Amino acid sequence: MRNHLNGIDHVVVVVVGDLDQAVSDYEALGFNLTPRGHHSMGSANHCAMFGKDYLELLGLPPGFTGAPAFARFLEAGGPGLAALALRTDDAQGAHAELLVAGMTPGEVRDFSRPVDLDGRQAEARFRTLDMPPAGTPGAHTFACQHYTPEVAWRPGYESHPNGVTGLDALVLVSETPEQDLECYGALLDVPVAPYGLGWRIEMPGASLIAVEPGNVDWLAHGQGRAPRALPHLAVIRFRVADLARTAGVLAQAGVSFLTQADGNLQVSPDHAQGVTVVFVL
Repeated sequence: MRNHLNGIDHVVVVVVGDLDQAVSDYEALGFNLTPRGHHSMGSANHCAMFGKDYLELLGLPPGFTGAPAFARFLEAGGPGLAALALRTDDAQGAHAELLVAGMTPGEVRDFSRPVDLDGRQAEARFRTLDMPPAGTPGAHTFACQHYTPEVAWRPGYESHPNGVTGLDALVLVSETPEQDLECYGALLDVPVAPYGLGWRIEMPGASLIAVEPGNVDWLAHGQGRAPRALPHLAVIRFRVADLARTAGVLAQAGVSFLTQADGNLQVSPDHAQGVTVVFVL
């Protein structure tokens, strides 16, 4: 693996306009979300924080022009799993490393958002680096360096009613899954290996999996959504300690789910802003 790309930092579910509905949907799934944050670029978010990674619900105001990739994503198919953020300890170092490898990353950018820490104002500061689009089919991908992790990972927000402890995997749906995942493998300098009916890249923390559409039986659980053009990220798998506890939380909130043959729980994208959610041990 590359020296300055160290696995998945977070995933971004993008919505437009009604961020409140996204919050309601994910709280019904049993996530304990952080208070709303407002980015310096004009967007707003809530996060579900885990031990080493997190889920971000990102709201874009109507007419927002600060993130063209997200705007294109929304125009193409509405809310959904729009971006993959890789963890980096040094965004500038990652930029140099990719240049040496013959790749063309974007510019390093700094941004921030204010955070209320028990009545005290603090600032969460980040440095990001866009990955080359040709090397990341199906997802806007960037590296994220946290200058202030103690502000992002606040006490009290890593415990969730559904028992989620972290990201387990992201699933990319593609007509050419091995070929597309090889692009990510080249970017990260990691091998791609067969995995069930698809392919997988193992990294510290969550994995990246790619499958053909016909091998993703859980996609059939979505109702009333037009298929998004391939390839695209479709599924987030979350690790939990107790599936029975998770099932109880979903049932109490009135969220329908299916129990897969291996006992994992899958939730329709209609309950999760266009994302199929799977809870696994």
